[in-house]
Amino acid sequence: MQPFTCPHCGSHAYTIVLSGCSLSNATLHETFQWNEQEQEYASSGTVVADAEELTPQDSEALCAECEKDVTDAVAAYEASLAAPEDAAGA
Repeated sequence: MQPFTCPHCGSHAYTIVLSGCSLSNATLHETFQWNEQEQEYASSGTVVADAEELTPQDSEALCAECEKDVTDAVAAYEASLAAPEDAAGA
């Protein structure tokens, strides 16, 4: 299996951003780190660690390296991963 490759910069890392989500029985994770320069805590953001139900209204994929939209490229990559299983079950 080959990893996803960003069509813009060649990176293999990407982030999925879900927005407008409805959550049920969710566990959220947020890490705070002390910013010595600002003299305050800074958060890296809230992460959904677990949820009984997660229903997003919208989603997109962003390259973790160049931060360009790679939604269509990730969808095509995921479809290519599913294709061999579909063919084997036929």
